[in-house]
Amino acid sequence: MRGIGFTLVVCLVFGLVAPARAEASTADLIRQLDGLVASFPGGAGVWVSDPNVPTPLFTHDPDEQVIAASLYKLGVLAEAERRVDAGQLHYSDEVVIQPEDITADGSFEEAGTQLTLDEALEAMITISDNGAALALWHILGGGNIDATLQKARITDFHVALDESEDHWATPRAVGTFFTLLAKRQLISPAASDRMLARLERQQINNRLPAQLPAGVVVAHKTGNLVGATHDAGIIYTKSGPRVVVAMTWDAPDEDADNFISSVGASVYSAILEPAANARYQVTKNAIAVDIGTQSPVVVSITNVGSRPWTATGPGSVGLIWELRSNQGQVLTNSPRPQALPGLLPNQTQNISIDVAVPKQPGMYTVTIGLTDAGGNALASSGAATATFTLRAHQPYLVTAQIGMPRQLHRSEASLLVVNYAALAGATDRPLSISWRVIDPRTNRTVQQGSSPVGALTAGANGTFFVSFLAPNVLGTYRLAYELTDGNAVLNEPVTTTVEIEGPRTYPDDEGGRPVPTSQSRATPTPSPRFQFPTITIPKPSLPITLPLRGKSPSPSPAP
Repeated sequence: MRGIGFTLVVCLVFGLVAPARAEASTADLIRQLDGLVASFPGGAGVWVSDPNVPTPLFTHDPDEQVIAASLYKLGVLAEAERRVDAGQLHYSDEVVIQPEDITADGSFEEAGTQLTLDEALEAMITISDNGAALALWHILGGGNIDATLQKARITDFHVALDESEDHWATPRAVGTFFTLLAKRQLISPAASDRMLARLERQQINNRLPAQLPAGVVVAHKTGNLVGATHDAGIIYTKSGPRVVVAMTWDAPDEDADNFISSVGASVYSAILEPAANARYQVTKNAIAVDIGTQSPVVVSITNVGSRPWTATGPGSVGLIWELRSNQGQVLTNSPRPQALPGLLPNQTQNISIDVAVPKQPGMYTVTIGLTDAGGNALASSGAATATFTLRAHQPYLVTAQIGMPRQLHRSEASLLVVNYAALAGATDRPLSISWRVIDPRTNRTVQQGSSPVGALTAGANGTFFVSFLAPNVLGTYRLAYELTDGNAVLNEPVTTTVEIEGPRTYPDDEGGRPVPTSQSRATPTPSPRFQFPTITIPKPSLPITLPLRGKSPSPSPAP
């Protein structure tokens, strides 16, 4: 009997890369690949997909049944990892190369060579060793391998039951295999990680990776037979993983190698449409929230991608957020993606997001973005994000309405009317109005201060009449003000535009006001230009008798 086994833990570290501006679209990629297929002298089956998108980006003859060549070793790898996961085999178990495992070409061990399962799998994948692959095929059995692939929903991938059959697969089946691997869903997440790590160590790199920049990670497997040249795997592009399958037949090896490497280069260089994209409408003003609370924030979200969103399943979309301090440090984020409703392209819906607010007062920035159905953030693939600001404060103790005049006079008092209602938890305390004068051109505070209001009575409603001394500035300003108790803000701040003019001029109301003596003018002294003459009237020679009131005078008797 042949026994096999080993334990291997591989940690994969994925970094987020800032999205670049798209230089090519999915349509551009399709045109490029169509041109490559049209100019290729042989037959080709091609499958290109984003593993996080339910439909492929490009296909050509995806259901053509093609001699698999060494791609059958992918099925052998999956069955071996399934048994390791189940504890039926171990990486340290022994595999002995038998005479029937040796082929005329591509076998690198002699009969009788002893390998561990780990060594046999490594040789089978990284250098495509036929001796190790046939030994494992004989151990695991073609029927068991097919059953494992079928259970994983990989149809049209057949591993021969004996030497009388050929291994064959369709580009769609091989693409499904690598899609499940990319999503860590083949056998198990741990088994997927182990298989990916081994495929990334591939040493035959004259096809898919040949035209890629140095350092690009490609997890892939090649296949060669007379008249058949293949390569299939995952290319990790700057905007996310891409599954690429290129199976060719009836073409010279050199032409096939160039064709496959050109397909890989085209896929890598294309900045494709993300799995989902959105436009957000968020408030530009800071949102006031209580410290230490889960605060709901409503955001308008529009599906601006070309694909509809589904409420569940492969086409579903999630929303995530992170909260940062003024210094840019991430303080908290969403524990899991929030499921978004199904939306057709250009459809909009308001979404409520519960944000965990820190316990310290201050200004915080919240960034929101999309995830695919697997919970993977789509910002690195070019999907849009949005930000808004939270102003976290101590819980307010009152609600208030403050009537502030729109026209003030520099350094002169105006009357404010403050209507207030004390909230639960309020206590008796003196209140003030704290204010800031903000220059609208620079958004800078040019003056600030406070004015006493009166004493708040716990649990009461009331009105304060306040004398507000206008700031000593001139012009149009924004005036921000709020009720405070010392340094604690007690209600939602108010911002208004005011015109601050110079001192009042007099008189400024009907009837006038006394003019200050300092502004009085001297009273002129009269200087007559002439004098009236004095007129003397002589006295009468006879006495005159005045008549009685209401009676006519009687004639006097003649002398």
